[in-house]
Amino acid sequence: MTWAELYSEAARPTLEEIDAYAHTPLWPQLRAYLAAAYGAGPRLEYSRCGLEPGWNVKFRRGSKSLCTVYLRPGFVTAMVSVAPKDEEAAQMVLLTCTAETQAVYHRSAASKMGRWLMLDITSPEMLEDVKALLAGKGYTAKEMKHTFPLIAADFANIPVTRVPKVKVGVVGEIYVKYSPLGNNDLQKFLESQDCEVNFPGLMGFVQYCAFNMGEDHILYGGKLAVKVGIDQFLNWLDSIERAMLKAESDAGFYAPGPFKELVEKPKGIISLGAKMGEGWLLTAEMIELVQGGYGNIVCAQPFGCLPNHICGKGMINKIRTIYPRANITPIDYDPGATRVNQENRIKLMLSVAKERLGQSGGTPPQGGAAEKVPVYGGMEVPAVHVPGFAEKLPANG
Repeated sequence: MTWAELYSEAARPTLEEIDAYAHTPLWPQLRAYLAAAYGAGPRLEYSRCGLEPGWNVKFRRGSKSLCTVYLRPGFVTAMVSVAPKDEEAAQMVLLTCTAETQAVYHRSAASKMGRWLMLDITSPEMLEDVKALLAGKGYTAKEMKHTFPLIAADFANIPVTRVPKVKVGVVGEIYVKYSPLGNNDLQKFLESQDCEVNFPGLMGFVQYCAFNMGEDHILYGGKLAVKVGIDQFLNWLDSIERAMLKAESDAGFYAPGPFKELVEKPKGIISLGAKMGEGWLLTAEMIELVQGGYGNIVCAQPFGCLPNHICGKGMINKIRTIYPRANITPIDYDPGATRVNQENRIKLMLSVAKERLGQSGGTPPQGGAAEKVPVYGGMEVPAVHVPGFAEKLPANG
């Protein structure tokens, strides 16, 4: 007998009867995933549709449908809708899906309402395809906050070996900082030198750009509505960011401060009106890295980039005055600059860092308060010994 024949409209099945008919572990796994990732529970509905009559199970997030599950003997079929606005994202997801799922997508008819994909969950691979297509629809703020701890917990389960390493932060101009092409594979080089590398997140730059629009209103005037709208947007992002950072911290990972705290760090050092290029954000990120235990910093900058030289290289001495153990090296990247020279300057910085790591018994020194250091040529510099260099700083004065 078919599912519709077994259970008429008057005979509502229980969840146990549904499980027994489907008789596959993939069905409880799908339910568990939808509950964990979206907070969506099963809801039984009766359909009089001629194509799929009978009882089915719907999953919703808020007022929107996630998917509908139809019962088959020995498996279930998930109907996933792809709205026209989600077509591009779905096609990118399909590149990672099985050939069977790709074939279902291309056979489905496109309409103004989108596509309806009937995916038979007969294997773990098909279940992963359904998960991927659902994730391609994006998450609401509530779903993201629910999912962050799950993601962090998964990463926390990865086995790691805890050994002392030199902690290096990387800041700089947005392209040179993140692009391996622009910085000569800086991350790989640092990892080859047995360093733990920390790149501040890209989202901070997005928030920085939005914040500056509101700062323009304070500095130059303009429409109040723009300032109010920017503040509301940043407050919304802040609530999500704090949930993400808490999930990271609770799982035992290093978590930087939220953007609203980052804004406060450069005050007294550089004006928030310095917002060309990376502007004050560059200074703030260096301070945050030093305070977080990443006192060895590479400041990556394009040759001749004026904002970067002012807000990055130009702030190094001031930061060292406040945090004398800050070990910051600005590196210019340019087609005319040789890679070996760039890497040698970084190695010199790392030699200082490794000596300090050994002196601290394997514990990277924190930023801490200012300490007394020798004065050389009118400028305070940290008193360190670089292996291979027998040099001695002169007495003060």
